[in-house]
Amino acid sequence: MSVTLNPSPESAVADRILGVAKTILADVGEAGLRIDDVMEGASVQAPVIYRHFGSREGLVQSAYLARHTDNVLATIRLFAANSIDAADETEFRAGFDNMMDIIFSGESVEIALVRLEVFAAGLKRPELAGRLSEGQAIAVETPIAVLEMAQAKGWIRPDINVREFVIWAISATLGQAAVARYRREPESAKLWADNHLLAVRAVLFGASS
Repeated sequence: MSVTLNPSPESAVADRILGVAKTILADVGEAGLRIDDVMEGASVQAPVIYRHFGSREGLVQSAYLARHTDNVLATIRLFAANSIDAADETEFRAGFDNMMDIIFSGESVEIALVRLEVFAAGLKRPELAGRLSEGQAIAVETPIAVLEMAQAKGWIRPDINVREFVIWAISATLGQAAVARYRREPESAKLWADNHLLAVRAVLFGASS
């Protein structure tokens, strides 16, 4: 079976095919993604799909990667919009608090759940898993750069390792999304979010040791 990973097609036709596949994947999951439906939605024949993606599996993996890329870019834009242009510490903290509120809103939890879904898809697909790891590495660079800037200006604690903080904070956010999806008690997700927010703010803005 030929698998061609093509999550960022230069061809308009391939991009249209990928867009249809992403929508189907989001609506009905991988098991419900049928080539016939993609053909109909993208107004193409099967050979065109296989030329760009190799097989149904290539299309599925490309759609997963594209969804992950969309997710990462949304996170980067959110972080940059709320923090990167801050003029002083007060403005930085206000932007950061606003970003945290957005991250723990229902919509952002759904975005994090998409990332968890994509990670699960990569568990038995080594090439997909490798590409997802590369995407995750890119995802942390903007938050790291912004927090390093804030640290250099004295807006956050000087004694924390910014890279380690960002990796921890993102990982905990994904955990919070899992709690929101699989919770048995309605208050669990809110309690998780409240505790995580307290921890993030304490680590960033609390007194240095």
